Amino acid sequence: MNTPVIETERLRLVEPGEQHIDSIVDVMNDPEIYANTLTIPYPYTRDDAVAAIERFQTMRINDEGMVRFIVTKDSDALVGSVGFEFKDDRQRAELGYAIGRAWWGRGYATEAAEGVVRHAFEVRGVPLVTAHAMLHNPASSRVLEKLGFEYAGVICGACHKENKDIDAHGYTMSRELWMERSHESS
Repeated sequence: MNTPVIETERLRLVEPGEQHIDSIVDVMNDPEIYANTLTIPYPYTRDDAVAAIERFQTMRINDEGMVRFIVTKDSDALVGSVGFEFKDDRQRAELGYAIGRAWWGRGYATEAAEGVVRHAFEVRGVPLVTAHAMLHNPASSRVLEKLGFEYAGVICGACHKENKDIDAHGYTMSRELWMERSHESS
């Protein structure tokens, strides 16, 4: 399924492509990004970017989920990535995001995640969106809390990285709750 560019107040969430390779390497080649994500390696090389873009395009073609690169409207800077992968026979989507350190603290993760979650619920009809935040990453938990996700508690072994199970804070948002909160804020 081909999805359009998703726009928020300050951001465009765009289909990853070859034109983004150098920019995404610059953003993701950071030990802090590696420490706070499950799938982004460090060092992050051009080959990693090419493989990631191919994986994201395959996900889209096979309708297994959606990943977008986050680009600012004002400067056209690529600042990170956001997306979801379908799980449990499409009964839920697992949300993920990563923002380059130079752009931390500006609300970009929350704004981009809101755009993708809205798309998951309102366009794709997903019943449930879930997310995990590593215990050592309170900023990621704050993003989910700002979006109104419900805290499910610490989930032992929720994430898997480098052949290790990692405990994480679990969060959920149902389509019903999203629609209810969307109508309240309108």
